[in-house]
Amino acid sequence: MSTALDNRSPSTVLAYDPTWPDTFEAAKSQILNAIAHHIQSIHHVGSTSVPGLAAKPIIDILVGVHDWEEARVAIPPLQRIGWEFRGQRGIPRRHYFVIRVPDGRRTHHLHMLETTSRAYADMLAFRDHLLAHPAAATEYATLKRRLAARPEPHRGAYQQSKAPFIQRVLCECQSQPRQAFGRDPLRCRTFKPSNAP
Repeated sequence: MSTALDNRSPSTVLAYDPTWPDTFEAAKSQILNAIAHHIQSIHHVGSTSVPGLAAKPIIDILVGVHDWEEARVAIPPLQRIGWEFRGQRGIPRRHYFVIRVPDGRRTHHLHMLETTSRAYADMLAFRDHLLAHPAAATEYATLKRRLAARPEPHRGAYQQSKAPFIQRVLCECQSQPRQAFGRDPLRCRTFKPSNAP
């Protein structure tokens, strides 16, 4: 799978790139060609899905499935089109994949989760909150730039340092309907970041 993303250090945060939606659409097309009959939904999530938001140049893709065990059938077709399977990597019942460039840096993440799972709901809720609240998106961008500018004491420190902000946003969402994935309100809960390389 080819990519045109600019690759920098793992914690480089760049100004929003208007080509990111097109990069997602290109990946989405390839994924659907490979596994459309095995999945229920596909979404652009993460910071690159929010117009104007500074982000690492990595496209996050959320794929919804009915059953995690049954979804294993989608692993070989994705591997054949260049996705590297990484297992669950810290999020239970997730099939996690990445696309890497030759030097090992990642350009795409794919999170395959059951549409009834909390992790699936959280990814959509966080994205939708940032889309609906520009002030929160600006605050998040400022936080990410500050974190990216300091040395990481260990792998995963950047993600862990963002966790309190993400948890706060998910708590603020608790009274909002889960329109994309059901009617129950989101519950305030502790966000546990994945340290997946």
